[in-house]
Amino acid sequence: MNTFAKILLIVTLLFPLTVQAQKPHKPTREERQAAKQLARAEKEQAEQLAYQQKHAPKETDVVYLFGVGTNFNDSTVYLTEVQPVNYMRLTKKYKFLPYRADFSQQLKDYLVGKYEMQYETTCVFYDVNRKKLAKRFYKMKKRYLDMGTSNMVIVSMNDFKFEKPEYENLLF
Repeated sequence: MNTFAKILLIVTLLFPLTVQAQKPHKPTREERQAAKQLARAEKEQAEQLAYQQKHAPKETDVVYLFGVGTNFNDSTVYLTEVQPVNYMRLTKKYKFLPYRADFSQQLKDYLVGKYEMQYETTCVFYDVNRKKLAKRFYKMKKRYLDMGTSNMVIVSMNDFKFEKPEYENLLF
């Protein structure tokens, strides 16, 4: 066999292999969909992390609270002192306190445990300005004292303190 024939034989044998090796792999429909879903999930996770970092409460963010608990079948009213809760912010749009129902439930659980009250109705008042909230506290106290029909119990911070609920992955 002459050299030209040998070269031609080698080229014909190797050419299909090199063409196949250079051909890119065309992904299947499922692979493309999985890649899109993965990219979308990574993007959402990055956006959520950026939002959490931007809107996370700082050490200087404080919300002040006080609670009122009463049983409409009883004449006793329970008032807590004005208390600070650190690392809390009100929601931007409506200025609501996140987890306010949980704070009210904390007070209710305390009153049920300490005073064995079964049908307590509790409410939590809040503000970022301590003076405004103190003014509201004294108005509430005066209202119940002026009624004259109710006994008042002031719950000190030593007895009961509001605790910030710890939830994961909740944004406000």
